[in-house]
Amino acid sequence: MADTGVIVKKEVKSLVFEKTLILAIIVQLLIASFSSLIVIGLASFFDPSSLSNYDTPRANVGIVGQGELRQFIEKSQVNPHYYRDVDSALVAFYNNKIDAVIVIPKEESGGNEIINLVIYLPKSDIRGTFVTLELKKPLEEYEGYVRDIRGERIGFEPIKLYVDNIPKKTSTYFEFIFGILIPLLVFTPVFISGGLIIDMLTEEYERKTMDLLLVTPVSFSQILSGKMITAIIIVPAQAFLWLLLVRLNGVVVHNIGLILLLSGIIGAIVVIIGAIIAVKYKKRMISQYLYSLVLILMFLMGYLFTNSPFNLVTRLSADSIGAQALVYCGAYAAVAVVLYMGMMRFQVSGADSGNPE
Repeated sequence: MADTGVIVKKEVKSLVFEKTLILAIIVQLLIASFSSLIVIGLASFFDPSSLSNYDTPRANVGIVGQGELRQFIEKSQVNPHYYRDVDSALVAFYNNKIDAVIVIPKEESGGNEIINLVIYLPKSDIRGTFVTLELKKPLEEYEGYVRDIRGERIGFEPIKLYVDNIPKKTSTYFEFIFGILIPLLVFTPVFISGGLIIDMLTEEYERKTMDLLLVTPVSFSQILSGKMITAIIIVPAQAFLWLLLVRLNGVVVHNIGLILLLSGIIGAIVVIIGAIIAVKYKKRMISQYLYSLVLILMFLMGYLFTNSPFNLVTRLSADSIGAQALVYCGAYAAVAVVLYMGMMRFQVSGADSGNPE
């Protein structure tokens, strides 16, 4: 055990010079540090209506013409600016004095003509999104007003459906934070550690330094265990740092201890799989390629059942599962133990048989 500790200390010191690991940590650090800003940006693309929950400056909208729509716009959250004609409104629009232009239709709600509404919006996706969100409510109210008036011509009363107990849609912010961001931050160190153990082992084989290690009093199983322990212990350490930064961003993350336990167990499974591949093929390029394929397969298979590691982290962080999570952690830990025992029996034994000691 002491020899294994020596290997662990050596590998931990070498991690300081591992450029791939350092770069990955920097990227995760930036994501965790600015998690709230990133989530708001992603949510705006996925579901622009989610921005209505935040305080945004009122849009300056140019209004041309008289009509029933005007009263709905004046009651909304926009700042109206009135112009005599379209040309003068467009001059102000192109000079960035106003954010949009609405030409009020001349057709009346009680008439038979099709109501044509002309709106000029900025080319910028961000500005256009904000203006559209603020104009959405008054335009929908006007649409409903026109439908109520013209609906009498249908000749029959539309059937109104009332459905009780309709589940409310989860907020986009909640979905991104607990469904994507937190699991991503927790399991990215797992994926990195799997690749890291491959680099640790294949580097020894490709540089022919594994033979030198085997002639020392340290056995192959101790070398392998030491390297794997190093790759595993950095997983919960990184995950704790990212969760801490997320909490500093104002996101309440529950069951941090169980999340760290789960990340360490899944990290052990992935690291053992990476070690098996590296010991088997001994070439970095081939091993990393196979590891990527196995990782993709594991990721896809994880969504075949409800309490996959990703879903467990989501439920734990949102406090929607209790002590039941320990059962699943125990099941994953059993998988890790079986993998470790199988690796030591079928691969390490063969390597130890060729040890000169």
